[in-house]
Amino acid sequence: MTINSYKTHLVEMRLLLLTVFLLSQNFVYSRKLKNVFSWKQISYNIDGVLYDKDSDSLNGKENFIQYNNVPIGFEVYKERVFVTVPRRRFGIPSTLNIVTRSSRSPALTPYPGSEHLVSVYRPRIDVCGRLWMVDTGLLEVPGNRSQLQKPAIVVYDLKTDKQLLKYELKDSDLVSDRSSGGLTSITVDVTANDCDDAFAYINDLATNGIIVFSLKARDSWRVSHPSFAADETALNFTVAGYPINWKDGVFSIALSGTGDGGTAYFHPLASLQEYSISIQDLKDGKTDSIQHLGTRGKNSQSGSHDYHRKTKTLFFANVAQDAILCWNVGNKMAPENIGVAVQDHKKLVYISDLKVIGDEVWVLVNQMPRFIYSVLNTNEDNYFIFRSKVDDLIRNTVCEKKLK
Repeated sequence: MTINSYKTHLVEMRLLLLTVFLLSQNFVYSRKLKNVFSWKQISYNIDGVLYDKDSDSLNGKENFIQYNNVPIGFEVYKERVFVTVPRRRFGIPSTLNIVTRSSRSPALTPYPGSEHLVSVYRPRIDVCGRLWMVDTGLLEVPGNRSQLQKPAIVVYDLKTDKQLLKYELKDSDLVSDRSSGGLTSITVDVTANDCDDAFAYINDLATNGIIVFSLKARDSWRVSHPSFAADETALNFTVAGYPINWKDGVFSIALSGTGDGGTAYFHPLASLQEYSISIQDLKDGKTDSIQHLGTRGKNSQSGSHDYHRKTKTLFFANVAQDAILCWNVGNKMAPENIGVAVQDHKKLVYISDLKVIGDEVWVLVNQMPRFIYSVLNTNEDNYFIFRSKVDDLIRNTVCEKKLK
């Protein structure tokens, strides 16, 4: 063997070993994810009739265009899982739905009484067994946007499946006709387990605000601050090879606790930064306590995030790297203290929603950029709900313990 051929062989062996190592790492990452649900396309079970193909009429009410049904948010209550499909296209029969864990690819069943809802994104369940959501009231079909009814907070009692509340947001909560399209998540804060003393915090990513609602006072107010806006320097990143330049502002609000002594963490989607505010100030409509905590680092643009109290860890739906990031809040917010808890360039392409449930992290993945800018392959799985244990996610990462 000549020296040149030996060098070539050595380079090839090194490349092979590197490839095997990277694949093994991705396998280790992927092993942390447990598949709860996966769908090629969304189908519905409505009044005992299965709709798994396009239909001109659903019980004489509207049409069904299967490809247009993209799940975006979810919640979990015992054996039931709520799955939302906002009306961003025509042909969506129901925006709030339920499935059970008896099947890997179940048809969605409209939630009882939800036929009056127009478009719901990311609902949340409180400690009192109530399902909270924002109905944007907006039909978001490109080129045909229509505000069908006023945006409203809607609450259901999950013990009876009866609607407890519908509170229409005030005109002063919405700064323009674009605001309703930005009401994409809700965070619920029940004070000292007093179910009557609850607050909801709603992001407005379109016109950069947070809306606060008091259940006891039946009142709402808007909070504004420059940190709620997208960072112009973080607009351009890619998902599945498609350039993203969405100017989404404040996207998610995660609470370290309930009541006046806790902290609310927040960030815009188009940002590498993380911020915090005292919950009491947020309730009072003040912004004096807002802090810039630091930067998560390159390609750390994230949507939903949630807090695990036992380990004091924030988990981020990192859309720019097809990953779940973690940060122990006892450590300084800096790139070296941000861990990649799990990453998968096939299974985690655009994590649309993330939720800490007990000692697990659950995520919904929907490949939204591929749906918008290209075409989904309907012969393969496109939508997923995964879960993973918190301890498995932070093991062998910088998030595993607070640094000295």
